[in-house]
Amino acid sequence: MTELDEFLDSILFQLSKGNSIESLRKGREYVELEQFKEWRNRFGYQFHVYSNDHLIDSKPHFHVRKTSKRIDCRFFFDGSFIDCKGKGKLEKRVASALKYMCSFDKNVENLKILWNSKNPELLIS
Repeated sequence: MTELDEFLDSILFQLSKGNSIESLRKGREYVELEQFKEWRNRFGYQFHVYSNDHLIDSKPHFHVRKTSKRIDCRFFFDGSFIDCKGKGKLEKRVASALKYMCSFDKNVENLKILWNSKNPELLIS
């Protein structure tokens, strides 16, 4: 999960610095030079694929959680929003970042691998 968490965090960092999804698609990135240090989650969002989960509309899904804000939202692997539980509200830029993130085949493949390992009775290809 850490790879997916890091990827989302890096997109949210770009957005926080004034970059846009459109600029990211064009390859423009905001860069800060700093001494290398171990990654830490700056924005608090984490991916979750639960064991013994269920398909929604015959499709797998993942959760994005931010416990400090009591946010728990579900998305399909293409980045389509399903719903949110909890008392917090997901920011629009986070939903946009997730949609952008799911446009990368590698991220979708990582989600599929994670789903299949946690839900062997509901394998997806």
